[in-house]
Amino acid sequence: MRTAPVVGTSLVLLAGYLAFKWGLAGSVNEERLVALGGMYHWSALTALVAGWSIWLVRIKGSTRSFWGDFKLLAKPVFLYALIAAGSVYVWNHVIARESTELRKALRVAQIEEHTATDAAYSEFVSQQPSEQQPSLPSREEYRSQALAQVDWMLSGGVTLVLSLLMYLFASLVLVLCATVLLHQIWGIAALG
Repeated sequence: MRTAPVVGTSLVLLAGYLAFKWGLAGSVNEERLVALGGMYHWSALTALVAGWSIWLVRIKGSTRSFWGDFKLLAKPVFLYALIAAGSVYVWNHVIARESTELRKALRVAQIEEHTATDAAYSEFVSQQPSEQQPSLPSREEYRSQALAQVDWMLSGGVTLVLSLLMYLFASLVLVLCATVLLHQIWGIAALG
């Protein structure tokens, strides 16, 4: 498998992701845009596995071993998983940084509103399900924990690591399933 088609396919899919996000950025709220971006990457990973599997069958390019074909299919899919994770980081923390900072500011404002006074916090606690109310910490402790959680969840490092783990795991499962199908169902090792 040559490197140019592998890299080229990933870059075309990356361009599609950026065009998809820019096209929806004004008309869809940010939370939904994040979910749609994830769906794009999952669909792209599935299309890559299907496309490279078909290519492998058509050119009869099997290595005749399960592990060899797994590595052959994994190369383009894992490369795209790395690019996808990087694109999620770049979108959220470079291109749409203002939007990410606005989401963070809105969450911080909600926390500040709920913890501004003892009365506001008591009202917030009373709105929670009755089984959770006794386990809620004091107002100041809740405030500091909630603010730390917002900082952590919307940080660039967490975005990169979580998306990388998710897309690499999805790639592993997809490539494993495709290799099993190629060897057990279609008998690619016997083609030739």
